[in-house]
Amino acid sequence: MRSDAGHRGFPTVSVVTAHGRQPLASDGDERLIDLLNRHGVPWSGVSVYRVPKAGGEPQLCSALDATLSELDDAAEILLYFNRNVNPFMFALTRWKTVERADPSGSDATEYFYQRLDNARGSTETYLKKLSPEECRAAIAAQVAETVRATLPRGSHLVVGVSGGGDSNSLLYGLSQLADHDLTIHPVIIKGIPDWDTGVPRAQALCESYGLPLRIMDEAEVKALLGIPADATPLIERFEREFPGDDFEFVGTLLIRLALAKHAREVGAAFICTGLNLEDVLCENMFRLSTGLPPAAVPARAIGDVTLVLPLWLCPKRIIDGCFPKYSLANYQGRYPCFSLGRNLYYSVVYAMQSQFPGYPEQLARGLSTLAAAAPPAYVFDAQLGFHVERFVSLPLRARFLRMLGRDATAPGP
Repeated sequence: MRSDAGHRGFPTVSVVTAHGRQPLASDGDERLIDLLNRHGVPWSGVSVYRVPKAGGEPQLCSALDATLSELDDAAEILLYFNRNVNPFMFALTRWKTVERADPSGSDATEYFYQRLDNARGSTETYLKKLSPEECRAAIAAQVAETVRATLPRGSHLVVGVSGGGDSNSLLYGLSQLADHDLTIHPVIIKGIPDWDTGVPRAQALCESYGLPLRIMDEAEVKALLGIPADATPLIERFEREFPGDDFEFVGTLLIRLALAKHAREVGAAFICTGLNLEDVLCENMFRLSTGLPPAAVPARAIGDVTLVLPLWLCPKRIIDGCFPKYSLANYQGRYPCFSLGRNLYYSVVYAMQSQFPGYPEQLARGLSTLAAAAPPAYVFDAQLGFHVERFVSLPLRARFLRMLGRDATAPGP
C-alpha cells in the first residue's frame, strides 16, 4: 500500500549503510523524526540527504521536523548512517518466542534476550515467557550467587523491606538459601505516606516467612538525623529546603541509617536492600555523568556495616513476575517524581535495556569490576552524623542542616 509513496506526493525514505539500503515504511503526514523513532533509528546517527525530483546529486538538508508531504520536491530521502556499522543488527524485529516451562500455568511477565555470535557477526533474539515460578527460580538463583560471594556462612543480615514486590522477591530468594545458615532481620521505616501504607503488607509478608518485622516509627527515624520527634514531618522539611527534588534521595540515606542502627542492635555486620539492575545502573549513570567513579556493587563497606545488593543483576520485570499482587499494590501507592536527574538517568537505562537486550547486565558487571579495583571510601562526617563518600559542599551542607533544624555551625547529633 505504501510502496507507491513517491508517486503520491511525498518521497520514499531509506537508511543507507555500508551493508545496503533499508527502506522505512512511511506516510505523508509523519514527521521525519517520528518516522526515525518508530523504526528505532537514532536521529543523531544519520545525515539527511534529499534527492531532487528534477534530478541531480543528493543534497544535504535539515528536515527532521518536516513531514514527508512537506518534502514533496524530493523523490527520495536518503539517511546515510554515520558509521560503517549495521544499526539494525540488534533491532527487535524478528525473534523466537520461548514459552514457559509449564504449559498448563500462566504467564507473569516476559523478557527479551539476545545471543551474540562475534565470530559470525550475528545476533539471535528470544522473547522468553515467564511464569511466577520461573521468575522466582531466576531471582533465587541470583540472590544465592550474590550472597555466597559476599556473606560468610552463618551471617546475620538486616534486610530493608517496603511491602512491595522487590521486598517479597528478595525475602523469597534469601529464604531459599537453606545451606548458608543466614539469620534474617527485616526492617521497615515510617515517616512519609507511601512508606506508611506499606507497613501492613510488610507485616503480612514477614509473617509468611516466619520473620519478626522491626518497625521504626517516624520519631525514631527522625532521631537518626537528630530531628526532634515533635517537629515538622520529614517530607515537609525536605520540600521546604529542596523544592523540586525527590525525597528518595534522603529516603535512601534514612533507610541505610535505619538498617545500620538495627544491625548494631542485633550484632549484624551486613545490611541489604532491594536495589535491582535498573536501580544500580541509574545510580552509576549519575555518578559517571558527574565525574564520580562507579559505586561498589554488589557489596560496599560503609563504616561498621557492609551494604549488600542481592538483586543487583535482576531486572524489575522479572522481579515483578515473582509475586504480581505485591508489585501491583506497590505501583498503585507511588507518588510522582519531578527530579530531572532521576527522570533522565532512569529513562536512559530503560531505553538502553529496551534497545539492546542483555547489554545492561554486561555494563553492570563491567562497572562492578571497575569499582572492585578501586572501591570508593566512606568517612564519618561528625557534623552530619553519618558516613559520606566525599566532602559535602558548604551551601549544600547548610541547606541539609536547615532541613534538620540545625545551624551549620552546630556540632553533629
